[in-house]
Amino acid sequence: MARTVFRNAKVFDGHRVRSDDTVVVDEGRIESVGRGLPAPAGSEVVECDGGTLLPGLIDAHTHIVGPALRQALLWGVTTELDMANFPEPMAAAKKEQDGPLGSRIADLRSAGCAATVPGGHGSERFPHIPTLTEPEEAPGFVDARIVEGSDYIKIHYDDGQLAGRLEETELPVIRKKTMAAVIAAARERGMLTLVHTGTVRAALDAVESGAHGLAHLLVDHAPGREFGEVLARHGAFAVPTLSMIELLSGSGELGALAEDPDVARRLTPEERELLGRHRAGTARRLPVDLSAAMAAVRSAHAAGVPLLAGTDAVMWLHGIGLHRELELLVRAGLTPGEALTAATATPAAVFSLSDRGRVAPGLRADLLLVDGDPTADIRASRAVRGVWKRGTGVERQPEEAHAG
Repeated sequence: MARTVFRNAKVFDGHRVRSDDTVVVDEGRIESVGRGLPAPAGSEVVECDGGTLLPGLIDAHTHIVGPALRQALLWGVTTELDMANFPEPMAAAKKEQDGPLGSRIADLRSAGCAATVPGGHGSERFPHIPTLTEPEEAPGFVDARIVEGSDYIKIHYDDGQLAGRLEETELPVIRKKTMAAVIAAARERGMLTLVHTGTVRAALDAVESGAHGLAHLLVDHAPGREFGEVLARHGAFAVPTLSMIELLSGSGELGALAEDPDVARRLTPEERELLGRHRAGTARRLPVDLSAAMAAVRSAHAAGVPLLAGTDAVMWLHGIGLHRELELLVRAGLTPGEALTAATATPAAVFSLSDRGRVAPGLRADLLLVDGDPTADIRASRAVRGVWKRGTGVERQPEEAHAG
């Protein structure tokens, strides 16, 4: 693999824009970062023409279905963190990362099966998945997830509020004591835990029980300053998933994505149809409150809580959904640079992905080149000019976005 030299770039290193304008890549790793560095003989030179070079993006909350990892990579999302799925397809996708197709799909980490009770969130649709009810079952549950290849543990502590409004029935919920036992068992084994909640009170229960992070900031009302202060006091992080909340709300504004020329040519037919329903006002509207979730983001941000960009994408909007998430995070009060850090350096640090998430010597050459400056206008992140995974350029012909 010949060296690749990225020249005349604005370099965002995961935390800030550097004064450097050149990045040299060799054997899939970043060799050097500097200003006006020479191109070694035989190097491939990428003229960035003042575009912005960023670390490959990390989506900190997804669910992998079908060609999700391929679609994500087309948008510069080089790593996806799956937050509940079946162990067999997760193992197969991880194995593929190191095979001949590895340069065509995003990297994957996964939670495997989430902890829930019989008939609870997740198991009401998939009754064959493992469940638990008593605290004494927690160590065995966590050990089984580790054997299956889980990289972290997800817990569904959902009070059934959303499901209750829709279906006039409440789902059974794992007890707080059992949730705490799962968290303790995971911590003893060096595993991160993330908790899915649907209310402010449930979110506080989770972090007070020792959870490392919240998988959503889906809340039943706009919390005040104390919400973020509690999260910060317990050292918790949060993945707001504002884009998922916007999608569930039936937002017509979301449909405007399909009118952006940088976006439209990369959408699958199914995504175009989905966004068309939103634009027409015919999308299903669920009783979620995006403004309340944004208030939770502001509270957490003000308290210094680490925020990670994640989409909760399932069948659609892998990749482009993360770019929308960045825009919504900025609307909620983050600067564009802070939003980009939430999709690069912060999730890499939180999930111990020490080989990625920044532009620095020795790290993987997972890189994204965009036109314009997303640190000034976050929407520029959508203007993807090129994607590299481990230094290998990703083919991005428009028709590939429709391939299965």
